[in-house]
Amino acid sequence: EKDNVSTEESVIERVRELVITALQLPVVAVVIDFDEPLFGGDATVDSMGSLEIVAALEREFDFRIPDDDLRVELFDSIRSLADYVLARQAIT
Repeated sequence: EKDNVSTEESVIERVRELVITALQLPVVAVVIDFDEPLFGGDATVDSMGSLEIVAALEREFDFRIPDDDLRVELFDSIRSLADYVLARQAIT
């Protein structure tokens, strides 16, 4: 159980760093809350930004994100992206 939590935390932290880097945000990673909306929040994402995030996630976690999975809900927050990554890792 404890291992799961640490994996989850490390994934969510990594996803947050990737989002900030992909969007070239001038903020420290800790400033963006995991549940803050990526669309319309401080870290507003446009379609170009979402593609950057997808590319970064695919490189970092070594899987392809199928077009069917590229729904707006996926980009709700850092947590929704991290949950997706964790779900994908559980499958492989």
